[in-house]
Amino acid sequence: MNNENPNVFTQNDIEKLPNSFYSHAEAIYHLSEVGIEVKQTRVADWLGVSRANVSQVIGRMQNSGLIELSDNLLLTEKGSYLAKMISRRRRIIERFLSEILDLPWDQVYKETKKWENVLSPVTEDSMLKILGNPTTGIFGNPIPYSGYFEGPMKRLLDVKVNKKYNIVKISEELKKDSSVISFLQKNKILPGNKIYISDTNEYSITVSISKDQFFGLDQFIAERVYVG
Repeated sequence: MNNENPNVFTQNDIEKLPNSFYSHAEAIYHLSEVGIEVKQTRVADWLGVSRANVSQVIGRMQNSGLIELSDNLLLTEKGSYLAKMISRRRRIIERFLSEILDLPWDQVYKETKKWENVLSPVTEDSMLKILGNPTTGIFGNPIPYSGYFEGPMKRLLDVKVNKKYNIVKISEELKKDSSVISFLQKNKILPGNKIYISDTNEYSITVSISKDQFFGLDQFIAERVYVG
């Protein structure tokens, strides 16, 4: 793994941190990944906790040198390293559970939460080798420190109709809803697949993955699926 750790943030240091630091750092990282302004309310919504809870954890993370407070929440170099390491671990586990253990997507998310805070670097490296050293997770999001760089892409909601596009990635936000993620997998809305946009309005879009089989996606989903 070719990562840069300018703050000498060791694995032992990471393991000593409370789990709440993991989840909050990762939430800030994911929100930043998709260009959303990172406010405490957005972090609270992402994690499904109260703003008061987020405020308390953010204060502790700031004291630990992981976050800088400005108009938005900003991860320091140390905080960014933590977030990337947690995201890397999560995306490797998700691929392993999906591709090696053949778990459906809705179960992958639940099981990953049980694995991600106990996985050792040795096990992580072994999983990567078994998987063939992938550079993205199952939702198309980059595995940090894998050398993958994202190309230009647009939200499904923003593209022109009567055209076919390549699905690049799915926002991490969608996988928290088991019914949504099961729907996407069942209908083959998967990174690497082609998707045809036949119609759109302010509430939904009509798409097709296979010939003559059309279905609708609401605005919430269409804003969180990215194509190139």
